[in-house]
Amino acid sequence: MLCGLLAFLLGRPCIVIALDHYKLLDLHVGDQRYVGRVMTHNDQLCWLLHRDGRLQQFPIAKVTEFTEVSDRFKPHTQLELKSQLRSEFDQTYEVRTTSHYVVVARQGAAEGYAKIFEEIYRDFVRAFRSRGFHVDEPEFPLVAIVFQDQAGFLKYCRNEGTQALPGMMGYYLSTSNRVAMFERPNASEVDKTVIHEATHQIAFNTGIHSRLAKHPRWVVEGLATVFEADGVRSRQGTTSPLDRVNRERYLWFGDYSRSRRATQSLSGFIRDDQAFGASILDAYAESWALSFYLIETRPAEYSRYLKQLVKRDPLSGYDGAARLKDFTDTFGEVHALESAYLRFYQHLTQR
Repeated sequence: MLCGLLAFLLGRPCIVIALDHYKLLDLHVGDQRYVGRVMTHNDQLCWLLHRDGRLQQFPIAKVTEFTEVSDRFKPHTQLELKSQLRSEFDQTYEVRTTSHYVVVARQGAAEGYAKIFEEIYRDFVRAFRSRGFHVDEPEFPLVAIVFQDQAGFLKYCRNEGTQALPGMMGYYLSTSNRVAMFERPNASEVDKTVIHEATHQIAFNTGIHSRLAKHPRWVVEGLATVFEADGVRSRQGTTSPLDRVNRERYLWFGDYSRSRRATQSLSGFIRDDQAFGASILDAYAESWALSFYLIETRPAEYSRYLKQLVKRDPLSGYDGAARLKDFTDTFGEVHALESAYLRFYQHLTQR
């Protein structure tokens, strides 16, 4: 099904491209060639999805020609992706696969990490489906890279154009669709970095989040911090919300809400991401607290809100007014919700 016809003038006769979301195209962009599926476009920009799951944006005006390779886009198989990763890393690394993952790690460690990532995936799907969330099957095998040391991780960050902030131990990048992290002495294999970044990747590949649409940062980080908690991932189930809290974020939010949090500040927190620049730990704590409250008390509305975010046009802006409207359209007036939200935490220890 054609999503539309795009015409652009390059100082010569007009070239018309049929941008079909299902076809595999070979595009010439300047002196580079890219093969993939057009995800979305406007008159200026185009997002191309590669067969290995990478996303790439480029200006329409730089496309000089195109060829239809196939009438059906097919992602790389696990075997193809495994071969690609083996050629990308040296012999000190090995590649192992599970039902959903292709994992790169040092020799002797990849199989163990692959099992951990697969377990996190299954816990995520079970936990969110049990709460009424629709979870899609990923289109692509999920790639996770665990470097032997920080030096290898930092080099990889530079090659990907990712800024390695102080204290950063891992990340998920939506354009590469990969998780990258490094092993650390004295750290548990299933630590919160693994869980947090794996949750980002799973959420962006199962329809919970969109890799293209703009999401408020509190939504993305809030969901990942909620899932860090052992009680949320528990297969036995828990009876009290207190059993499912992320204790570290819960204690931090309690201190923040008592001593530093401004009165009626929730609307500002929803409107923009400035809180993450002012105090990132306070912002992470509130992201967890708001997300946990909504999941625990208003799961159907929260699920509807996430679906609304996924459907947004990724090539349009998303200013503060629009962000606030999307939130209030789903959850109602902010100040009333804020009062109920804060009372929830005041009474949580009594449950």
